[in-house]
Amino acid sequence: MGTNDEGERTPSGHFVEMVVRTLRHEVGDLLQSVYSAVAILQERLPRGQSLERTILADLRGRAETCKNELDATHDLICPLSLSLDWLELSELASGIAAGFSLRYPGLQIDCEAPHPMKVWGDAQKLSQAGNMLLMSLCQTARSKVSLGVHASSRDGAVEWSFRHDGPVASVEQLSWLTAPFSTTRHARFGLGLAFTRRVVEMHSGRITAGEDAEGGLQIVLTLPPGPAKS
Repeated sequence: MGTNDEGERTPSGHFVEMVVRTLRHEVGDLLQSVYSAVAILQERLPRGQSLERTILADLRGRAETCKNELDATHDLICPLSLSLDWLELSELASGIAAGFSLRYPGLQIDCEAPHPMKVWGDAQKLSQAGNMLLMSLCQTARSKVSLGVHASSRDGAVEWSFRHDGPVASVEQLSWLTAPFSTTRHARFGLGLAFTRRVVEMHSGRITAGEDAEGGLQIVLTLPPGPAKS
């Protein structure tokens, strides 16, 4: 993505960064206007206008999705740093699942996180990754999506899993894990995978994606239980 063999940014890489930063700024201003307009209209609507409120909520949701994708593209291409601290991953996952349950009432969205599970990480970036993955899964699920947070039986790491009962990801979709932007198809799902991989690897973790044993798609983020030892 615009780097040479030594990992340094090439002129084309710097140009891409400039374009991404500009788009994020300019489109971000537009999205902020959408948020403000929706809030004003929601306040002015008479009670009982359920259809209009649904339309406005959907508009805001689409604007938020656009913002998340712009932020992820920026963080995937531009230099990125993490703000690390102890965080409760089970609580973070449960909060994300609860938010999507309200947004997708026709889906069964479960979160299996029976025990508190602390990891050393960036809560904002992990939340951003979780939201992008869950968004893609909810849009292609047939009826059920599930999240899980468990301790790995192998090395004491923490596994954060995402599953749905929709179609299995294609080879082209999964290619975004190793070659972001190599295709413009399935860009939303691919961007989520590529961004998540970058964030997880910056946490010294790993990501796997493929067919679930019960059918559908499974994505697993494996995070170390504590700070990397120097």
